[in-house]
Amino acid sequence: MNNPEKILRELTWNDVSNWVGSRVLKRGEDYFKRGRVTNLRIAPQGILATVSGNDKYTTLVTIRGQGRHKEIVSDCTCPYGAGCKHAVATVLAFSQAIKEKREIPIAQSTDPNIMKKKGLDDDGYGEDDCDDPGDTQTRLKKSSAKPSQDNDITKFLDQHDKEFLIKLLTRLANRYPEVHAELLDSARLAGGKINKLVSSIRQEIDNITSEPAWHNHWSDEGNNADFSRVNSMMITLFDQGYYDAVIAIARELLEKGSSYVEICDDEGDSASQISECLEIGFKAVTRCGWPNVSKIMFLIEAELQDDYDLCGNTYEILESIRDKAAWSAVADDLSGRLANLSFSKNFNNEFNSNYRRDRISNFLISAFAKSGRNEEILPLCEKEAGITGSWVRYVERLIGAKKYDEARRAAENGIRQVGQKYPGIAGTLREHIANLAEKNGDYDAVVSLRQEEFLDSPCLSNYSKLLEAAVNTKSKTAVREWALTFLETGNVGAQDNFKTLQKAKKNPYERFPAYEVLIDIADNEKDADKVLHWYRRSCSKNRWFSEKDARVASAIAEKYPDEALKIWCALAENQIALTKPSAYETAVGYLKQARDIYQKSRRTKDWESYVSGLRETNKKKIRFIQSLRTLTGEKII
Repeated sequence: MNNPEKILRELTWNDVSNWVGSRVLKRGEDYFKRGRVTNLRIAPQGILATVSGNDKYTTLVTIRGQGRHKEIVSDCTCPYGAGCKHAVATVLAFSQAIKEKREIPIAQSTDPNIMKKKGLDDDGYGEDDCDDPGDTQTRLKKSSAKPSQDNDITKFLDQHDKEFLIKLLTRLANRYPEVHAELLDSARLAGGKINKLVSSIRQEIDNITSEPAWHNHWSDEGNNADFSRVNSMMITLFDQGYYDAVIAIARELLEKGSSYVEICDDEGDSASQISECLEIGFKAVTRCGWPNVSKIMFLIEAELQDDYDLCGNTYEILESIRDKAAWSAVADDLSGRLANLSFSKNFNNEFNSNYRRDRISNFLISAFAKSGRNEEILPLCEKEAGITGSWVRYVERLIGAKKYDEARRAAENGIRQVGQKYPGIAGTLREHIANLAEKNGDYDAVVSLRQEEFLDSPCLSNYSKLLEAAVNTKSKTAVREWALTFLETGNVGAQDNFKTLQKAKKNPYERFPAYEVLIDIADNEKDADKVLHWYRRSCSKNRWFSEKDARVASAIAEKYPDEALKIWCALAENQIALTKPSAYETAVGYLKQARDIYQKSRRTKDWESYVSGLRETNKKKIRFIQSLRTLTGEKII
């Protein structure tokens, strides 16, 4: 990178924000302010520094091109490797050094960090607090190169006798608990003391799960779970054929895993580690000497206990077991269990009860299919639909069996039974009825169903489906008029050729005119006049800002730029008034839209005047003033 000082002097806050996103920018700035950047120097490829997180990371930043074609590229030994907060901190530290006119040293070709970037001396990395993946481009984790010191260690050990090595290992074991645990595990394994080894791993699981794992990105603090010893020992036991021991450890994880993951706040890291361990346990099930019935039931029980998707590969294993007799025995077991399972009439407990019952019956259906008892599937589905409301499953099974008339009757029955209580189920059943009616050429029925759907849930999607259905009955114009009249007045009265419809139930929160839906429809039909009309009408009734306002501003910006400006600025000022960092970021997003309109209409001075007024009015809101930097082209130096 030629002349990095000149390039950095042209760098703006907006450049950095576009590179990594606003959140990573803030975290990088925080790292810089806390003095985490050291050993700053200039390398042939760019700016090189050491940044301290949970570990020390080597970061290289390169800036290519100029103006709008500027490209910032970084490479870091942290887990994300590129576009991270360590790179942002490096850029800010270099900029500060330029401001203070400090001399920045040139990195030598023998610099160990340059060698590390070349992959010649990579000591690996720790688990630093990770930036949100959604804040910037997809990042690839760095892979560690094999340390070159391995050869030196090997030569050193080769020079000494057994007695020296024993003393060395004993001393290391007494000093480092990890070494002690590793040696003790190896000794027990070599001595065939598998029960003691399993007990030790169980104790390890107890210790880990005694406190919830958590991590705070901002303070770089936390209590991270580490199941690495559990994982490595399960692999070792598996490789040596101790399958029952591996399964015993898996049982312990199944017993404690879900309740532990429930209380953790570590972005799923604990769940991921437990899942990896369980995968080894399930592989052990396939290799152990159990009968197939026991294997199948173990895997099903694991799935039934799992509320956090910890059991990743059980279904593949179940699919691989092709033993009709075993599956028939499993079907008998699950049938008995389902018959004895109570179901709640209490509304608060009903969902959990139905969910568990549906999961068991799903496995029972699978067992019937795999054992060749297919004739028992539909009667089971029909019975369970009446108990748990699983009408969708029953209808789809009937459709799969090409029993279309029965499927339509079942769907209609399901809507009558659970439609008001579970509108989502009713919507899916109504979709099936519409598809079946269309298959039979009953287009009037399809329109009627789409009308009911629209009345139950008036929205752009259902409006579009209604008009699409009306094309086949050549009634699109009349249907559109009926739908818009309903949205304006709430009147469901029939038009010329329609039967009079009744809403399934009155929604206490529904208000007419339904401004948001009318605005969505006008926006979808590219009618800026109607969008503005309904927006102004809605403002006279309600002045709470919402996403509706942003949609309106986008829809009318081309035809009514001044009206759009008013909306964007009002939205931004409303967010600024909340005095929260997250609200400031939202405000900046709205202000970018306003800036684009000002620039497009060649009113740059008006924009600068408006921003100046915002700075003056909100000068005590330091975080907001900092956020404004990404809007105005302000340079870092």
